[in-house]
Amino acid sequence: MRTLLLALAALTLSTSAVAQTPAPVDTRALLAANTRPFTYADGKLAGPGADALFGQLKDSQFLFLGESHHDHETPIFAGALYSRLRADLGYRYLAVEQDPLAIEAVNSYRGDLSQIAALAKRYPTHIGFASDQDLGFLAQASRSARPRDPTVWGLEQAQGVAPYLEELLALAPNAAAKATTQALLDEARLKETRANQGAFIHDDATTLGRLEALKAVYGAKPGSRAEVLLTGLVTSARIYSYNRRANAGERVGLYNNTEREALFKRAFMGRYRQVASAKSPPKVMFKFGSWHGYRGRSPGGAFTIANFAHEFAIANGKEAYGIVVVPTGGYEADVTEEGPWMKALFPDGPPKQPMILDLRALQPWSRVFANQVPADQQAALRDYIFAHDAVVVLPNSAKATWDLTGFPVP
Repeated sequence: MRTLLLALAALTLSTSAVAQTPAPVDTRALLAANTRPFTYADGKLAGPGADALFGQLKDSQFLFLGESHHDHETPIFAGALYSRLRADLGYRYLAVEQDPLAIEAVNSYRGDLSQIAALAKRYPTHIGFASDQDLGFLAQASRSARPRDPTVWGLEQAQGVAPYLEELLALAPNAAAKATTQALLDEARLKETRANQGAFIHDDATTLGRLEALKAVYGAKPGSRAEVLLTGLVTSARIYSYNRRANAGERVGLYNNTEREALFKRAFMGRYRQVASAKSPPKVMFKFGSWHGYRGRSPGGAFTIANFAHEFAIANGKEAYGIVVVPTGGYEADVTEEGPWMKALFPDGPPKQPMILDLRALQPWSRVFANQVPADQQAALRDYIFAHDAVVVLPNSAKATWDLTGFPVP
């Protein structure tokens, strides 16, 4: 009997190995069949690539756009994409990697770009991504906001401390708390400049302890405005403190990344619960840095907000769709900026016109593509193919402009 079982096990393993061996495939033909052009001029997303994309989005509840920050073309493309999502599929909300307090103000301006730019100049660190193109996109997305229905959701940690402390001054429970808040505010106003964004909240090792002490002094009731502001400050300072320590060589990077992704998820669910209904689950587009857009673990090792969106959509009987945007041309040398293994997906170099590559069609053949790159790059390429549903290439891009604020170009 033992001999028979061993023989059956060996046969099963042999059969499984044969079944898992991929059939021959012409990878160039597969790429050509699933790489399609599109246009996004004048805020209108059109063309074969756009139509193919929207054909895959009919059951989507969330769309995640992973970007290279400070790019000129990506926010313009995002604006065209968001417009069509709203018009064709009923998307209503935008979640961004920006300070939640800053986005509260942005929503209140309801698309007034001049007011948004003035806010950025008044508090130089408040809106983390504040190029002309990014501010224009925020203005577009916030145009339909209402006091009880903010259309843009800021999920990031606090970027500028001063606005939080200014509001806390009016909520101080006693003179001692008010004096401590004022002292911190005076320091933050002095230190928070665009040229040195993290001087107060990131670089100063004493900031976290002082903000924790401030929170204790307030003794704010759970759920109150003061508690929300103080918790936001303390959580942000803690994340920055671990980031500072990681930069100094301490092995706490994964912890920091995990805590930050958790903050995104909590902030998202807070907003989601405010607008969710059983009859009409809200549809949300996300715009974050590309590492946050990985399904599964990011290259930094943390389970991402995008992965959460994919799993949450499944729980709702829907889907999430992930796009990673790669700008090329004047901004980045070529598509290999994402990784040298990108040559396997674009063997002839970066496209000369906007293109979208459907990665879903490539996923069954991921091993074939991985075998085309050196062994030390294969896992990265495999993860990339499964992390996203599509790659959007924007040629002839450039660094974003900063004329509205006069901030230094990153």
